[in-house]
Amino acid sequence: MIDHVLKLAGAAVLGISLIAGAANADSVTGTGTLIMKDKFNSQTEWGADLSLPRPGRITRVMDGTYGFAIRTAKGAEVANFLDPQQAVGTKLPAGDYVLAPYVCTRHRHHHVEVTAEY
Repeated sequence: MIDHVLKLAGAAVLGISLIAGAANADSVTGTGTLIMKDKFNSQTEWGADLSLPRPGRITRVMDGTYGFAIRTAKGAEVANFLDPQQAVGTKLPAGDYVLAPYVCTRHRHHHVEVTAEY
């Protein structure tokens, strides 16, 4: 009986430790906005880089209606998604990433916001 109680207590402590570890995960959010100005044949891009100090995983995507690309700070494409929600769960190595939303031929202004846990 005592062995059974000790095993249950040990399992409970392990479960609490795992929950506490998950609660201690840090997260960062990056953004990207693109406005195409066809009349002037120009575009404007801005946003906040998604900066991961350690390897991480995408946990949330907001907006990005027509999809988006994730690029390194040097411009190399790491991943692209036509359905923004497909990005959730994507693992990324530590580094700085630029988020580039796609636009359609009719709607020329789009934004994406991505949150990752590390």
